[in-house]
Parts: sequence; structure tokens; C-alpha cells
Amino acid sequence: MFKKMNWGILIPVLVLLAIGWILVLSSSTYYAMHQFSSYNRFMFVRSHSIYIVLGLVIMFIAYKFNYRIYDNIVLIGLLGFLATILMLMTFMFDIGKEAHRWIVFGSQTFMPVDVAKIALIFGLSYTLTHFQPKRNKFFALLIHSAFPLLLILITYFQPHFSSVMILSLTYGVLLLMGFSSPAMVVALGSVLGFSLLSASQLLGYRVYRIESFTAGLENIDAASDQVRYSILAIASGGIFGVGPGKSVFNKMYIPEPHNDMILSTLGEEFGLIGNLTVLVLMFILIWNLVRVAYRSRTEFGRLVVLGIACVIFFQMVINMGTTLGLIPPTGVPLPFVSYGGTNLVSLLALIGVALNVHEVDSVGN
Repeated sequence: MFKKMNWGILIPVLVLLAIGWILVLSSSTYYAMHQFSSYNRFMFVRSHSIYIVLGLVIMFIAYKFNYRIYDNIVLIGLLGFLATILMLMTFMFDIGKEAHRWIVFGSQTFMPVDVAKIALIFGLSYTLTHFQPKRNKFFALLIHSAFPLLLILITYFQPHFSSVMILSLTYGVLLLMGFSSPAMVVALGSVLGFSLLSASQLLGYRVYRIESFTAGLENIDAASDQVRYSILAIASGGIFGVGPGKSVFNKMYIPEPHNDMILSTLGEEFGLIGNLTVLVLMFILIWNLVRVAYRSRTEFGRLVVLGIACVIFFQMVINMGTTLGLIPPTGVPLPFVSYGGTNLVSLLALIGVALNVHEVDSVGN
């Protein structure tokens, strides 16, 4: 049943999920007791466990379906339409002063941008595979760029700048790898990058975060509390950490420590060894995804798996950079480790697709 399983992808994912579960248990218990009551202290880890199980089930289903069925204009169109509608629905929900990023279902929230990432990967992989320019390369570039730029634009106005960066970088890498005119792609990327940099100045909260970040580079006391306490937590862990469940900084110093800043708990409780372990597992996973991509017999399979590797890599870099104070604060979970939700489930679904590409379409299988 699993004779052709790529264990270099599956094992790092499973180990990261296990590490994440332990960290969510440690970092969310005190926060849940403080926010709700002692009777609900395990509410986040229970919810996280459900998301893990759901994600693994969807991953297995995606693994068992031949990925070539997605190389279909009808399915790609339906996925793109669904992602666009869900993204536009976020503007119907006013749940915060800074962002309209979620769709609320009772006590649960759903982030459409996670569906948008999947739609961008499959949509762009399809157009790059089937619409190669014969005469007018500029027109072909417009075909490849229309849908990704629409998703990026909607995400910008939510606003969710970190997801804008992930979508833009993934779009750029896939276009560079799949389009026949790298010079045009570089030119487009330069224009898009300059536009995003200029557009970020229009977001008041983004300007404040950048100013806080640059001040923190000069003096840690000038950094935001979130970043300052995160760095102090990691530093206090030393090489081996203070031990599981013994973190001090995840107890109301770092807001919602089980989410975007979970790396601080990892560093405090498991030290440099823990952080390096997660980093190595991430790079083993990404390396094996890239290997599957370049061993694929089909262009569609190569681009899809490369897109999956890009989303995981860029999300990891932005999360770790934020936690370590290397980039301005932004809300991106650490893949497979942070508290679950649509991001965890969507990433596991993509892993299932990558495993199927390896089994069905890899050279030598």
C-alpha cells in the first residue's frame, strides 16, 4: 500500500506535527485558563488535535487520488472561482480594526487565503503547462498573471500583507520556472515588488510595525513587546532549554503564544537544539519536495510540487524571521507546528498531493 511512499516527505511532516502538538499543549494551557476558565484549559489543544486528525485524513485522501485529474480546466476554474468568492466574503465580516481575514462559523474561523494559496498553485501550474507563448509573449504573460494578481490584490485589501508576500513570491518563482521569457518575469517582478513596497506605506498599521521593527534593530527595548519577549524567551532557553512546560514567557507575556510566536516556546523550553531540530526537519521536507518536483515526468506535476515547496518555505521564513525580530511583525503560522486551523489542514492536503505526484509520476517509479 505504501511501497512508493516518499518517507523523506511524510516523516518530517509527522515529526513536526508531534512537536507542534507538544508546544501547543505547553503554550496554550495557561492562556486558555486566563482567557476563559480552568475548565477550558485544554480547549486549544483539543481543537488542535481535531485539526491534525482532519488534516491527516484529507492528506491521505489527496494521496490516494491521481493528481493528474486536477490538470483539468473545469476543476481549475471551479477552484479559482471558489477561492475568489471566499476571499471576497471576508469583506462581509467586520471582526477587527486592522483586518478582514476570516469567515466566522460559530466559534470557528476560516481563512480563505489558505484556499487562495492552493488555487494559485494549481491555476498557475495549469496555465504555464497549457498556454505557452507562440508569438505574443506579453499576452501569454497576461494570461498567466491575471488570476494570481487578482488574489494578491484582494489579499492586500483585507489587508494581510504577510500572505500577500507568500502569494507574490510563490507566483514569482513558478512564473520564473515555467515561463519562456525570464527577462519579462524579472521585469514584472521588479514592478510588483516596487508596487508592494509603495502600497505598504498606505497601511497605517504596517508603517507603525515597520517603524517599531527598525527601532528594535537599534535597541531591543524599543521593539514591540511581542518581539522583545519572543527574543528574550529564545535567549533564556540556551542550548538545551528549560524543559517541557516550564516556559515563563508564554504565560501572558507573549500574546497567543500557541499561534504565530510558537517558536519562542520551542526555543525557551527546548533551547537551540529544539530550534535546530525543527529547522533541519523543515529543510529535509522542502529538499525532498524539490526533488519530487524535478523528477516528475510532467510539467504540471513539477510546477505543482514546486509551488507547494514555495508556500511552505516562504511561510517558514516569514514566521521565523518575525519571531527572531529579523523582519517586521506579521501574522503567519509556522508550518505544521503552530496552532491548527485552515492553514494546517490546507498544508496537509498539499502534502498529500505531493506524495501522490511522487508515487504516480516520478521518474523511476
